Amino acid sequence: MKKYMLSVALSLLFLCSCNKFLELSPAHQISENNFYKTTEDFENALVGVYASFRDVFTREIFYIAELTTDNAEVSISSSSVAEMEFDEMNLTPSNTIVQGFWTKVLFTIARTNILLQRLENSDLNTEIKARIAGEARFIRAYSYFLMVQVFGRSPITREEFRSPEDIAKADLSLKPAEEVYEEIVNDLIEAEQLLVDNGHTDKGKVALGTVKALLGKVYLTHNQHADALKVLKELTEMDKYGLQPEYQTLFKPGNSNLDESLFELQFISGFNQGNEYSVLFTPASTGLLANNQQGSGRITPSLDLMEAYEAGDKRKTASVGDTIRPNGVKEYSRHGLKFVDLTAENPRDGAVNFTLIRYADVLLMYAEALNETDNTGEALKYLNRIRFRADLEDLEITDQELMRNAIAQERRIEFAFEGHRWFDLRRTGKTQQVINAFFAGKGLNFTVEDDELVFPIPRREIDINPELGR
Repeated sequence: MKKYMLSVALSLLFLCSCNKFLELSPAHQISENNFYKTTEDFENALVGVYASFRDVFTREIFYIAELTTDNAEVSISSSSVAEMEFDEMNLTPSNTIVQGFWTKVLFTIARTNILLQRLENSDLNTEIKARIAGEARFIRAYSYFLMVQVFGRSPITREEFRSPEDIAKADLSLKPAEEVYEEIVNDLIEAEQLLVDNGHTDKGKVALGTVKALLGKVYLTHNQHADALKVLKELTEMDKYGLQPEYQTLFKPGNSNLDESLFELQFISGFNQGNEYSVLFTPASTGLLANNQQGSGRITPSLDLMEAYEAGDKRKTASVGDTIRPNGVKEYSRHGLKFVDLTAENPRDGAVNFTLIRYADVLLMYAEALNETDNTGEALKYLNRIRFRADLEDLEITDQELMRNAIAQERRIEFAFEGHRWFDLRRTGKTQQVINAFFAGKGLNFTVEDDELVFPIPRREIDINPELGR
């Protein structure tokens, strides 16, 4: 029997203990003896899965995907050690933000495992059973996708643990990337088969189009460009999604269930179910938010990002700003605007939804897949569709490498502060080139070394199992 247990395993046991095995939203405790019996029970458990998944995208993901890159920087002197490690790309195993991300993602996987195990043995209506299973498999696949991109490896388990003995017997060692990607693709293909092609009006729920979009991104990330091309083409032909005419409407209050949204994390203010984006992306001073409130200055746009927008690009004023007015006096202070509610009474309880997958991403992924399969001319059409909405002139490109660079630039601008940048740089192999040049341009001797392309396994996990640190 193993002498160690991952700390996440303790969380799994907490989830599965006799009296307190599942936390739902709103939080309450229930007994496993009378739960997982009815359709309502399973629907409530699925709500819990969505709630855990949403927690992953409240704070940590923006440190990982934005603050590590040329898009963002800390703008306050009182930042924590963990935050400065991200800003300087000098992450250590003791970083509390990395630990928080690890725990939240594996906690989500634990919940999906419990739900799927119980669902398999239930006598629910076949159609309902298939839908719930499809949604849960998508969330588990996305969670593993995050783990393998950030850490390079991940524990893999489909088990529901009901005792310390179950945990001790389980193999919770880190698995290589190839095994994790196989797990991800299997879950997504299964979800494709389980979910029906419906109207997809509730974008807070996973639908068939959502699954195809993630599967396309997984294939792109794993350099399976032909497979990505096939699934993304199927998605573009579904004729269920489109670009929102006005870019700024994607990130303001009232952005629920827009045509461009394939999957969004929904927030409600006033019930402790809001977001903190209005604080996270804005400066630690008054003059921007309502009621003389101030942000945190923890993740704010870099000057490099501000200068990356082409003249006339309509996306800039919807994404970033550089002027605040404390006491009515104009002052220079860079800030993010996406998902920020400038009128909210409580900026830590915002009701703006976070769109995790949108159709612009599908089109640019499709352009990338086309270009990587020697269809550069066709790829250009989809790139220019994105530029047209931004009120920019069409590009004329025939060279494959120039097209790669153009797509990368378009993705940076289109998805700034949406949690894409680090993952895009990793996928395209440009991380060190771009970020090291960014540091050099600021006169800093920070660099991203080869071994820093994946994040360190948290110290707490290493202390429990020293093998994880090797």
